[in-house]
Amino acid sequence: MAGNDRPSGTILPRVDRAVLDSLIEVIGRESVRGFLAEFQDLAAQQRFALQAAHEAGDLEALYREAHNLVSTSGNLGIKRTSNLADQVQRAARTHDMDLLDKAVEGLLVELDAVVDDLPGLVKQASQVA
Repeated sequence: MAGNDRPSGTILPRVDRAVLDSLIEVIGRESVRGFLAEFQDLAAQQRFALQAAHEAGDLEALYREAHNLVSTSGNLGIKRTSNLADQVQRAARTHDMDLLDKAVEGLLVELDAVVDDLPGLVKQASQVA
């Protein structure tokens, strides 16, 4: 299964705009903008930590970093990252090395892409609806 595919074979969106809009409605545009900016920094740091843990074969660190990404990205509607991070945490927990290598590779690529896309999302979240 490809990293950003759902079991049904459909590709998850990188970001679920409905989740962001809902967050904006509940906590405000500036708060969401701040969370997205913080996530951009966090994603870059976690990408480095995931790669280092994978290269070292540290399954516990892979699990921990992926687990953090599942919830953080999921709460912000960053669906594809959350899905891929979930695959990494499950593979690390079950010691499925074949799946783990593929899942980590997919997550690292997605983290690069999402970090590149986040400035645009921060800008969108800052604009008046």
